[in-house]
Amino acid sequence: MAKDIKPDQLKRRNRVVSLVDLRGVPRGTPGRVTMVSGLGWIRYFVDFDNGVSVASLDRSQLATPAEWREWKDRPAGAEVASVEKPAEAAAAADAGESVGGIPAHLLERSRQARERLAAKAG
Repeated sequence: MAKDIKPDQLKRRNRVVSLVDLRGVPRGTPGRVTMVSGLGWIRYFVDFDNGVSVASLDRSQLATPAEWREWKDRPAGAEVASVEKPAEAAAAADAGESVGGIPAHLLERSRQARERLAAKAG
């Protein structure tokens, strides 16, 4: 029986680079996948080149060297372009739009609750 491997899934012995700061591993540290575990949520065990081994890493925390070069060359702020500021989210809620898949009526309810809490505190 053949294993179903998703296109972005890493395999054992693949070279990787840390995309985030981990305990004992700064962002950008290269390493090698030593074990792949999980069914619904795939986790990776990685031995990094600085001598630290880290278990249960998600794919979003790791990149291949090619992905790292592409990610590193992005202009500043491109990584978080989809994250809106709270004021923009409130403006979208006032306009009746959904933000990040959250319906406008729930955003409005949250805004009203924040206003009530601010009025009690102030």
